[in-house]
Amino acid sequence: MKHGFRLRRVLPVQLFFYLLLRVVVMVVGMFPFSMAPAMARVLGRLFRLVDLKHARIAAKNLGLSPGVCPPERIPAFVDRVYEHLGLGFVEMLMIPRLMGLHGLSRLVRLERFDIVEQLLREGRGMIAVIAHQGNWELIGLGVTLAGYPLSSLARPIENVWIERYLERFRTQTGQRIIPKYHALGEMIRVLQRNEILVVQVDQDARHFGIFVDFFGRPASTHRSPALLSLKYGVPIIPVNIYREGGVHHCVVNEPLRPEEFRGRPDPAKALTQAYTARMEGYIRQHPDQWFWVHDRWKSAERAARDHPDQLDGRYSSVTVAGREGGPPTAGP
Repeated sequence: MKHGFRLRRVLPVQLFFYLLLRVVVMVVGMFPFSMAPAMARVLGRLFRLVDLKHARIAAKNLGLSPGVCPPERIPAFVDRVYEHLGLGFVEMLMIPRLMGLHGLSRLVRLERFDIVEQLLREGRGMIAVIAHQGNWELIGLGVTLAGYPLSSLARPIENVWIERYLERFRTQTGQRIIPKYHALGEMIRVLQRNEILVVQVDQDARHFGIFVDFFGRPASTHRSPALLSLKYGVPIIPVNIYREGGVHHCVVNEPLRPEEFRGRPDPAKALTQAYTARMEGYIRQHPDQWFWVHDRWKSAERAARDHPDQLDGRYSSVTVAGREGGPPTAGP
């Protein structure tokens, strides 16, 4: 149950923002797709100026993540992060135009999908774990446009008009969206239908998660993919998503198979650490395309402050107290 007054939950305010979004979509749609980078630079600067809270979070995250960015370059790096976010926003608004021009297939490149086809032949389905990296929205559309059965977990937006509008974007090529809350049954059915279940695993899982190492620090991480994999014998495929030269790459990598982890002292934790390590490796390849503005380590920082005796020197052996909560979300 949600408590407290929030202006964004007032229906007239929600309707205003929905109408504003439709106006922005209309205006952006008047420009060619080649203008997206220039528009993104302007939007990125605006986002950076008004979003001081998350800019500070991004700077903090970068300063505490070894090997990503020298301290003196962090301000410029944060600017690039916001430019990337602006570009993703503009590209998403241009999706109707791309679909009308049949241009989406030219912008999305699917790589090593022979792995997906082999796993589909095995008939157990698969869990694709991804990060908030590159333009994951375009990738979801591109994968289903290529004929692969895909269902993605997503956290519903509070604004019901915007939520319905965005769902039309996301499902127009056949992708199914599974609302995060009470999603377990549908997640299992996706796997039983021998389809691809997409879960983003790079957000703070709060007290529902398990601590594993991420950029050298403990991070509360969703273990739902690991639990489903171990229970139903389903492989997990880590996927690298990034933008390069105007093309959106979706690279499938070797699967993590549950039988390789069942002999470990804590199989769910070992498997969670394995796909988290893969995500870190992908982010390090294109670090300015990741969602550094998310407070990824806040639960671990809180645990270290409130219960310092629970954290060992390696930051990776602690399960956060509490029940296993909802599955990972697809948005901040």
